[in-house]
Amino acid sequence: MAGVWVCPLDTGIEGKGDVARREHRLLPYASPWIDPNLHPLERHRVALSLIEVVLQHVHLVELPMDPCFSEVAALAEVGGDVACRHTRMLDMREGCDPRGGYSPTVRNHLRAAGRVLCVEAADPCEFDFARAVVGQSEAAVAERRAAGLRLRHVEGAVRCLAAVDAEGVLRGQAFVLRDRHTAILMHQWFDRTGPRGTPTLLVDSAVVQTLESPGVISFDFEGSVIPGIDRFMAGFGAQAVGYGQFRWQQDGREEPAGRFG
Repeated sequence: MAGVWVCPLDTGIEGKGDVARREHRLLPYASPWIDPNLHPLERHRVALSLIEVVLQHVHLVELPMDPCFSEVAALAEVGGDVACRHTRMLDMREGCDPRGGYSPTVRNHLRAAGRVLCVEAADPCEFDFARAVVGQSEAAVAERRAAGLRLRHVEGAVRCLAAVDAEGVLRGQAFVLRDRHTAILMHQWFDRTGPRGTPTLLVDSAVVQTLESPGVISFDFEGSVIPGIDRFMAGFGAQAVGYGQFRWQQDGREEPAGRFG
């Protein structure tokens, strides 16, 4: 197989046909997979073919490409715009020390939270999506929960971590997805009245757990455009990594290619 694209669709505006976008953000990226062993010229041809087929069936595209997706030229060739977005990632390859780049603030928070909290594995069904997904409709929350729990049947694909205090009170949770080579911190929430450093301890626990997962070479914080959250991620030594947001609109349509996801 030279390439494949599992492309999310929604129905768009009534009467205008399908739209290639994530109506509810179930996974962070939605780019084609192209055989990395192909010659660059052939990779470009395969990517272009996949993209052209999708464009024949939709009137609008708004999709984030994986940071590893390199065929941006094919997106431009079909007349699309590629906006720059970023996530933050830790290198988990053998010989690397992903915890070695933690800032002094992160280390202080870990010590403070570690004295009063215990982080343990939990059933993904127990993850509180309503607290983790903020500012979205009930339908979006329900869809994310349903999608995440469907993935739990794939061994190792979904993990839930829970931070519990000495009285057994739940103070926060993290929901981590995994593909073949990447662990993704997809959702997280914490009790703001709880111990200092709760979210920091949850992230560190997810990193430690990922180190024990064979085959994982990166830990993806899933990025944020909110400066405070981005600085929180950077405190773990996570490098900023760019990725393309593919936007395309069929001529003559009125619906703008706005921001989705």
